[in-house]
Amino acid sequence: MINDSSIIPKEDESKVMKVLDGVELVGKVNTEDDALLRNVQYAVRQGATQVRPQNPNMDRVALVGGGPSLGDPDIQRKLRDLVWSGAKLVTVNGAYNWCIERNLQPRTQVVMDAQPHNARSVEFPVPDCRYLIGSQCHPSVWDTVKNRPVVFIFHGAEADGNPIRVFLDEFYRKQWFGVGGGTTVVSRAISMLRTLGYLRFDLFGVDSCWMDGKHHAYDQPENNRDKRRRVTVSPPDHPELGRDFWCAPWHMKQAEDFLQMIRVNGDNFLIHAHGDGMIAHLLRSGADAVIREQDSPSDSED
Repeated sequence: MINDSSIIPKEDESKVMKVLDGVELVGKVNTEDDALLRNVQYAVRQGATQVRPQNPNMDRVALVGGGPSLGDPDIQRKLRDLVWSGAKLVTVNGAYNWCIERNLQPRTQVVMDAQPHNARSVEFPVPDCRYLIGSQCHPSVWDTVKNRPVVFIFHGAEADGNPIRVFLDEFYRKQWFGVGGGTTVVSRAISMLRTLGYLRFDLFGVDSCWMDGKHHAYDQPENNRDKRRRVTVSPPDHPELGRDFWCAPWHMKQAEDFLQMIRVNGDNFLIHAHGDGMIAHLLRSGADAVIREQDSPSDSED
């Protein structure tokens, strides 16, 4: 079973060395707690089947995020070739529409964000697509996928005493499964797909940084006002091998979650990040890499 990187078992604490140097980030959902609870209460009454652990399989997954490296024609060619050779195409959020526009048919779409604008990421139905929707998602997301043939619900791994956990325990009579894996949809999707039995992952558009002045490969105005911070990624004892990236705080938190997941659960799957973003560089630098903030927030790259 894959562990939640935000709740590290004691026997794995030694594996989770410091990721962010000089900055402390706390993952926080971008919706108030009472609104989240209302979302969950609405979601569980839609009748979707819960995501549950499945036996391992050797199918290859092409997991597509919305990062700006998707704009690279070579990355697009690699993704297309991999999907056409039989890999399962899994998308998150707006990458779903991006793939549809390029005649790539998602086999699975994952949505976790609680904001109502995410309904646009499931607006166009795809035949035979499996929709994995977080219980914290806004009711508009659930209304959009209503009556589609294959819709599953998944729940976050809530801490003891959390009102959402209390509600889920009561509603399901404690027969529910919490999916861990970090604070952003990509890291949570990897954890959930591993729970569903997948072992081999190719990541596309999973960058965790700005590239060429863009935070996504497509228009996503909700992030246009994000503050940028310059960070350096390097092996812990070799700062001279570092490389600079421009990141929003959520980029850095996603990278931290990703590395902690690799450190704790890296023996449970094979993963390759395509492109030249921060996540790919982190993997090339090794799981003990460190991210150091270099200066104060800025609105422009050097």
